[in-house]
Amino acid sequence: MSLGMNVSLAQEHESSRMKQIATAVSSPVAHVEVYRDNAEVETIRPVWESWQNHPNTDIDFYQTILKGRPEILRPHVMLVCNDRGPQAMLIGRIERRRLPMKIGYFRFLQPDVRVLTLPLGGLLGIPSDEHCALLVNEVVSSLRRGEADLAFFEPIQTESALYRCIQSSSRWFSKDYLHKSQIHRSMTVPKSAESFYACLSPKVRKNLRRQAKKLVQDFSGDVRIGCYKSEVMIPDVEAIAQKTYQRGLGVGFSSDPEMRARLKLEADKGWLRGHVLYLANKPCAFWLAVVYQNIFHSAFMGYDPEYASNSPGMFLTTSVIEDLCRESGADRVREIDFGLGDAQYKKVLGTRSCEEIGLYIFAPSLKGCALNLATTLLGSLDRTARKILERTNLLMKVKRIWRKSALKR
Repeated sequence: MSLGMNVSLAQEHESSRMKQIATAVSSPVAHVEVYRDNAEVETIRPVWESWQNHPNTDIDFYQTILKGRPEILRPHVMLVCNDRGPQAMLIGRIERRRLPMKIGYFRFLQPDVRVLTLPLGGLLGIPSDEHCALLVNEVVSSLRRGEADLAFFEPIQTESALYRCIQSSSRWFSKDYLHKSQIHRSMTVPKSAESFYACLSPKVRKNLRRQAKKLVQDFSGDVRIGCYKSEVMIPDVEAIAQKTYQRGLGVGFSSDPEMRARLKLEADKGWLRGHVLYLANKPCAFWLAVVYQNIFHSAFMGYDPEYASNSPGMFLTTSVIEDLCRESGADRVREIDFGLGDAQYKKVLGTRSCEEIGLYIFAPSLKGCALNLATTLLGSLDRTARKILERTNLLMKVKRIWRKSALKR
């Protein structure tokens, strides 16, 4: 499906949603209440639970992250109410951390800042223009009161009311001038493996079959995929993750206390899906995900670079999708959310996409303006360098060199 068709579908979906919203009676006494500690947050648990629709902003997951990250100072949850009761919610947290200012992979500055982070999927309830405007105005007011130096909205859809309100409310000295759009891809899970492969191009089908046949032959059929719904797979996943370039860059899966607490929660809730590919009884690739409200949310992936010529990551991915296609019943997975980033496999497998952008709003203070200026200058240099490398066909070469360097760290 083309990006144009996907955008059109997204617009139709948004239009349908806005018609539903229009039926809600607006009240002139609508206001925003802010909850700044865990005890206060617990008082709105019933409302939160009735609206939550993404694992990132499930209230129990939210509380687990708050407890597991020492840099998080407190909750910052905003609730729109009127005389009809709660209408919408924007979930956030105040944290103290270093703000990386980079050109490419090189970090030049890392100022210590307080950030109001609004996580992915954090807008719940009725996302009308009125409600989004109230919530964004409250974010700006929080910055004006000095509760944070900047606010960061994790990627939100460019077709959403929230995005429009952020863009229209930010003044020139607070506006994010270098936000970068990205494609968020997902796929509908067919009801058979045959239907899944039929959706792919003949060339892709041929390549996948060739790669799978080679992998099985190279290991004399000693190929196995372990499927886990508990944390027992952590040692095997860690054995792979520590060899990946992502580990060298300080991202991706890491079996630290926060990750273990997160996986325990997901296992206890029945959400966790861990898949590990074993070749000759050695773990060589993994795919961890969360199944939440019939959607398979991809969380972490990785493979041992020693086996790169066998394409173990793609073999594991397609094998898991085949298994999902064979499921039946009310709990059947109906969609795979591939998460942020636009890797090649997502382009090949995705059937839907939307454009998303992560946005900053800087506080109207001396520090906020200085952060905006530094971010804009270094970001402009980064963009210029990338364009030069793209025009000279050197960008991918530089990325490969850096990833190889990361693997040696």
